[in-house]
Amino acid sequence: MTNQAIAIVRDFIAAWNRKDRDAIIKLMHQDIICHGIPLDPAKGIAATMALLDGFLAAEEIDWSLEHIAAQGSVVLTERVDRFRFNKDADWTAVRAMGVFEIGADGLIHAWRDYFDKEELLRALS
Repeated sequence: MTNQAIAIVRDFIAAWNRKDRDAIIKLMHQDIICHGIPLDPAKGIAATMALLDGFLAAEEIDWSLEHIAAQGSVVLTERVDRFRFNKDADWTAVRAMGVFEIGADGLIHAWRDYFDKEELLRALS
């Protein structure tokens, strides 16, 4: 399951970089728990996408995968998530450590990102 779980997370990151909302949703379980720590968790695809659609509004997205490791169905990532919200604007970046729990169905059941909230707020301002 380890190699399959890593492949699913790589596909998820690639979908973000393409800004492919449908592909992102297809990789999530309907009851996903998405927790951007230190924020409150979102439960289910609708709540998760309500939380994330603002990021998909960026003109360009580039999630750089620095490291990836897995044990069984749990995948750990170290990333730099970059966004350009206006084609004439500079890139903004947020460093994140992600934990993805992949179910036997090949879908992401839980996604936790650990990041600095102040860094996120600066990137979005």
